[in-house]
Amino acid sequence: MDLNFVRELIETVARSPIGELKIERGGLRVRIVRQTSPNPTTSQPLPLGQPASACGAAVPEGSGPTVAASARHSIRAPLTGVFYRSAGENEPPLVSVGDVVEEGQKIGVLEAMKTFNVVESDRAGRIVEIAFEDHAAVQSGDVLFVLEEIG
Repeated sequence: MDLNFVRELIETVARSPIGELKIERGGLRVRIVRQTSPNPTTSQPLPLGQPASACGAAVPEGSGPTVAASARHSIRAPLTGVFYRSAGENEPPLVSVGDVVEEGQKIGVLEAMKTFNVVESDRAGRIVEIAFEDHAAVQSGDVLFVLEEIG
């Protein structure tokens, strides 16, 4: 199954009112479940390309050893526009996967109607996923970054 296809499925579920999506293709099964409450005991989405037991997410009973879920938080686009990872042309990205960020730290830029809007981290944590490439068109509510709480 194509990794881009899986990302598109995740984005589709994130933008829709459905709570769960199951799909099987080529012997590979994917199940995407929308988290409805910030309950740290619920299962978290898995980073793409990693088995559940390797990334610290909760594994359903009977399917292998159970490990504690790490608390994850999504930072979403506040408006529709073009997403930039850097503060300006020919500048390095503001953050990369693995970087530790503080609450209020500038982590991206959204351009909407020729106005540049700063995307700030709304909490401290480690960047575990950047959902869009530089210069990507995003919709309001799209997940831009996924943070993992550290501590």
